[in-house]
Amino acid sequence: MMMFPAAVIVLAQAMTAPPALPQPMAMDTPVSFGGVQAVCTGVGSAKDDPQWASYPIRIEFSNGGAQYLSGAHVALSSGRNQIADLDCAGPWVLVKGPAGSYRVTATIDGSTAKAVTAPFTVGTGKQKRVVLRFPDFQPNQ
Repeated sequence: MMMFPAAVIVLAQAMTAPPALPQPMAMDTPVSFGGVQAVCTGVGSAKDDPQWASYPIRIEFSNGGAQYLSGAHVALSSGRNQIADLDCAGPWVLVKGPAGSYRVTATIDGSTAKAVTAPFTVGTGKQKRVVLRFPDFQPNQ
């Protein structure tokens, strides 16, 4: 009978285990990805925090009835460079970073709805809304 050290067995199990799922971003806590900062928010009184007004982009997730959805998997890119890959448990992702053109692609966690993509531009001025609608999700009755 062949004996294997415990470390070899643990390593073999780790190599065959499925990859860990990403944890959602902490709500209302800004996170930096390179030169871009993002925050997952939009729920309760925290959505009215005055500091969120300094973010030039507000990405919103909604259903076919324009009601907010939460639990989005979000990818941010600029040109061919992926900037961030994150999960947000709230209905908004706020973004600020260098001026330029970006793209957001999102899916709703645990659903088979198609991914939704939209371009946006970070610049100066009033906060812009980028609304990603998932029409496969029916409005609440």
